[in-house]
Amino acid sequence: MLLFPISTRNSQSAAKKPQPSIAKRHPAAFRLLATISLVVLLLGCSGSSASGEPDSFRNIKWGADVSSLSGLNRIAGEGDLAFYTKENDSLQFDGLKVDQVIYGFHKNRFYTVMIYFPGPGFNKMKEIMSGKLGEPGMPDKTPSKLVWDGSTVTVLLTSSGDSETARLAYLYKPVQLEIELKK
Repeated sequence: MLLFPISTRNSQSAAKKPQPSIAKRHPAAFRLLATISLVVLLLGCSGSSASGEPDSFRNIKWGADVSSLSGLNRIAGEGDLAFYTKENDSLQFDGLKVDQVIYGFHKNRFYTVMIYFPGPGFNKMKEIMSGKLGEPGMPDKTPSKLVWDGSTVTVLLTSSGDSETARLAYLYKPVQLEIELKK
């Protein structure tokens, strides 16, 4: 299941009519963020350390202000959270075809990216990420949930129960922990 539909809405039509809240339209978004937050908090130093931890994603620095970026299309948001797709964004990730790339901001600061791809690519993505970040941790001993825990970025790779969809998520810890502390 994708967090957001693959097709994006026209930003002008979204502005003309009121949209239901992100919680009503995409309850999976909040479940995902809660799951990732829990993993980040539980891992602390116990997860596998991400040796090649990235300071950006596709040339967008973690913590970058949304106003400094161009080509973003807002697809959902509520309160301090906003999610975007990027115009002309590559639907490839290190040679692996992906379905959707979602960029997340909290208080206009870039803190997460979620990459959705077909489930059969899970092992290939694990190989790609292990080559970049080292061996992953398995917080609940489930091979379909892998974590690379760096000092400022946590990377989570998960596969759905039906194995049709998989997701790679990056979380910038300083902003993610700020979100968690406010709960």
